[in-house]
Amino acid sequence: MTMASIAGALVPIAALLGLGVLLRRVRGFSNPAFWSGAERLAYFVLLPVLLFVNIATVDLAGVPLARMAAAVVVPTLLVTVLLFALHRFVAPTAPAFTSVLQGSVRFNTYVGVSLAISIAPGEGAALAGVVGAVLVPLVNIIATLGFEVFLVDKGSLLALVRKIVLNPLVLACVLGAGAGMLPVEAPEVVLAVLDPLAAAALPVGLLCVGAGLRRIALRTHAVGLAVASVAKLIILPGLTLAALVVLGVSGPVALIALVFCSIGTASTSYVLARQLGGDASLMAALIAFQTVASFVTLPLVLTVGAAVLL
Repeated sequence: MTMASIAGALVPIAALLGLGVLLRRVRGFSNPAFWSGAERLAYFVLLPVLLFVNIATVDLAGVPLARMAAAVVVPTLLVTVLLFALHRFVAPTAPAFTSVLQGSVRFNTYVGVSLAISIAPGEGAALAGVVGAVLVPLVNIIATLGFEVFLVDKGSLLALVRKIVLNPLVLACVLGAGAGMLPVEAPEVVLAVLDPLAAAALPVGLLCVGAGLRRIALRTHAVGLAVASVAKLIILPGLTLAALVVLGVSGPVALIALVFCSIGTASTSYVLARQLGGDASLMAALIAFQTVASFVTLPLVLTVGAAVLL
C-alpha cells in the first residue's frame, strides 16, 4: 500500500469519527439516549448483518485459517500473560487493571472492518469477519477473566460461557459460515433486505464511536494510558507481524489480521467496565486516547505490514 492509499483508507474513517464528535454537540443530537440507542442498533443488528452477509458469500479455500488464527491468538495471549504477571506495576488498583487489560487486547470492530474493506474491496469485510470470529471470543474471554480474577463481584463460569456464545458478532460469524455451506443461494428478496442494513453498519457505528469520545485527563490516568496504549498500539502489532511472518501467512488476510491487532480498543469496553466494577473513567480515557493515537500509529503499521505481507 502506498501512503496515498493508506490516507485514502484512514481519512473517511477519521471524517466519520469527527462528524460523530460534532453531532454530539449539536442541539437535537446531544441526548445520550439517542446515541445509546444508535450504538445498540449498530452493535446488535447492523454489524452482525454485515458480517453474516459477507461471510456467507466468501470463498475461504485459499485462506490459511489455522496459521492465521495462531498468528493473532498467540501474540494476544503473550500480552495478556505479561500484563497479569506485572499487574502490580501496570495499575495502582484492581479496577484500573481491568481497564488496562481491556485497553491492551480489545479492538474497535467498526474501524477494523472499515480498514479491511479499503485493503481488499472485494473480500475485505468477509476476511475481517473471519479474523473477528477468532479474536472476538478470545478478547472477550480475556477481559471477563480479568474481572473474575481481580474483582470481588464474580460471576459464574456458565455466565461467562453464555456471554461469549451469545455475542452478536460471534453468532453472526457462525451463522454466516453455516449459510455459506448450504447448497442453495439466498433468495434475492432476502438480500434486498439485508444489503441496506449491512451498508448502514459502518457509518452508523463510526458516528457512534465519535459521539462517545470524551476529553482525556492525561495527568490522572497517565500510567494506565501509557501501559495499555504501548501494549495495544506497539507491542501487540509487532508480535503479530512477527508471528505472521514466521507462520508464512501473507496476502490481504494477513494485513487485515495485523490491522485488527493494531487498532484502538473497543468503545463497548466502557460499558463492561461500568457494569462489572472496573475503572470506567480510565476506560473512557483509553478509548478516546487510543482512537486518536491509532491514526498516528496505523500508517506506520500499514506501511510496514504491506511491505512485508503483500
